[in-house]
Amino acid sequence: MKRLLICLVALIAVFALVMPASAAEMKVNGLFNAKAWARDNYDGNDDVDDSTQYVTQRFRSYWEWTQSENLKLVYRNEIDMEWGDAGRTGGGDRNDGGIAGGDTVNLETKNVYLQFMVPDTPVKATLGLQGVTLHKGWFISDDVAGARFDMNFDPVSITAYWVGLNGLFRQDSNRPAGTDDYSSSNDQWSAVVSGAYKAENMDARLTLGYQRNPNDATSADRPESDDLFLLMGEFNMSFDMFNFFVIAGQNFGEVKNKTSDNRDYEGFMFNAGGNVALDMANLTAEFIYASGEKEGKASKADFQGFVGETYSWAEIISDGYTYDRNANLPQAGGDNSPSNMWAVHVGGDLKPTDTTTLRADVYYVGLVEKRTVAGDKEDEIGTEIDVRLIQKIYDNLSLTVLGCYLIADDGYAGGATAADVAAADNSGDDAFQVGMGIDFNF
Repeated sequence: MKRLLICLVALIAVFALVMPASAAEMKVNGLFNAKAWARDNYDGNDDVDDSTQYVTQRFRSYWEWTQSENLKLVYRNEIDMEWGDAGRTGGGDRNDGGIAGGDTVNLETKNVYLQFMVPDTPVKATLGLQGVTLHKGWFISDDVAGARFDMNFDPVSITAYWVGLNGLFRQDSNRPAGTDDYSSSNDQWSAVVSGAYKAENMDARLTLGYQRNPNDATSADRPESDDLFLLMGEFNMSFDMFNFFVIAGQNFGEVKNKTSDNRDYEGFMFNAGGNVALDMANLTAEFIYASGEKEGKASKADFQGFVGETYSWAEIISDGYTYDRNANLPQAGGDNSPSNMWAVHVGGDLKPTDTTTLRADVYYVGLVEKRTVAGDKEDEIGTEIDVRLIQKIYDNLSLTVLGCYLIADDGYAGGATAADVAAADNSGDDAFQVGMGIDFNF
């Protein structure tokens, strides 16, 4: 893989030297970071040893070939690895490649797309595997393959896209006998239209999306169709020393079932926050709410973003700086897709020098609907405290030192499923994480 990358770069360099002056212009940028961190008690039970330590690194490069202001091709890749992890013989997992010998098997394609202006129109088309982010990640923030169209009618802009998700035009090979009277397609895709208005000190966005989910004929209720709609609005306003935002979203749609009652999507979310800028400091406050369904009730009352939703916030409950997602927290959504939870967040940063930033954040997290955790009904996760030092070393190079502690309540327990959490031996034991990292942007 190393030889392949070297040859690829060499061929591109030679090609760039011999291209005529009218050919495409190439630009490369990206990032590199290396992070070491340790964590303990992510399962909420200090009677079980789940202490882990990692050293990881990430490299991303962004390649753009610009033919003209109306046409360009973009390629972006990523290489992640854990130091000491398996090499080529380790099975080919995405983080393999840190073992002695360095035989990496983890070159990931993040984006490959063609972008061009449609002649004689205000439409910019983007075709291929591309990144899409809407509403700070509450709606979606991920790489998806499809067709996107952006139109700018200053001060109004419109974005529309259609993307394939976890399977496109795919039939279910495990369809049970006797179910031939309805479609068993496993294809999943979404279509979205989003409009934005931008003025001098404010902007607003309204987005409507439809997500066609798999029929999943192998599940107990055997849905005939699964249609999810999401309407989301966002408002941002800024002043000299103060800015604030509000995001609200509502689910619509229905799951039509073959052997059980139909279920309506009715989840919703609300997120609001503000920031005050002082001479040497910034103060922030935020409120998060994502609805949940009552335990034991077959409904769709929990908030659901689209496939690719990635709302990153706290370090232990979410993924934060270390990318270390706490997916084993199903009672609060888990894996950066909040549902059945609410949180209050206050924080601030201080810049004692031009090159040093100190930041502290406190989150109190609760559950909207009670969940069975270690045999008891609970509705509190706990209070998380995160402290961070960011030291600039050179331009585009910085050092980060991080310390996090979760003062856990009895609703905090890890598990892959709600059943695992309910049957846990214990819960409510504190968790912590410490780490440091080097970040370089080029």
